[in-house]
Amino acid sequence: MKKILFLSSGVPDTVTETLSDKFEIRKLPPCPELDGPVSTHADMLLGVLDGRIVVTRSYFEENKELFSGCGVIITDEHHEKKYPSDVLFNFIDAGDTAVGYEKALTKAVNKPVVNVKQGYTRCSTLIFGKCAVSADAGILSALSASGYETLEISAGNIVLPGYGYGFIGGASFCADGEVYFFGSLSYHPDGEKIRAFLYARGADIKELSPGPLTDHGGAVILDSP
Repeated sequence: MKKILFLSSGVPDTVTETLSDKFEIRKLPPCPELDGPVSTHADMLLGVLDGRIVVTRSYFEENKELFSGCGVIITDEHHEKKYPSDVLFNFIDAGDTAVGYEKALTKAVNKPVVNVKQGYTRCSTLIFGKCAVSADAGILSALSASGYETLEISAGNIVLPGYGYGFIGGASFCADGEVYFFGSLSYHPDGEKIRAFLYARGADIKELSPGPLTDHGGAVILDSP
């Protein structure tokens, strides 16, 4: 049975058509509470906590069919366009702890939080099993302390329309031993270093389109009911 893939409605059809062979695609419509360029991004709209989705009540009520058959945690909190009120769900579930900008996170997080300065924690980080790739040294330090192998890369070099640059976590997602990239690693100055790091840890790399890496907000993946 196909896994459910929550994905920005801004991802090109050519990419979603490719992914639909393996996943049940559920496209995320815009959330008016978030800034336009990131209003459909999975890593902004949906938290992931112990295998369940965390979502605001307002977004859930407007899109109930989207979450059919999924385990969800609903919060009455709201996003706001201005940082850091937009990073409610931008944390990494690291098992016994969560890593994120503690004072801005949803109250739904029910485990100790390892605080980092970068509020866009999940956007900033590619997580593959117990491995992490990011341009943020603080996030990598926190994850290293939790037993993750880490790779620090240079900042920038990832497209995010409407902003100066995007993040590696938003330009990728992982499922079943595979790491998918929105774009090609060959356009990133650390592309070969990223490729070697992931290959050495058993990853199968899938580049979903030609051209530079593009931040589409990553993805959220759940087992089908």
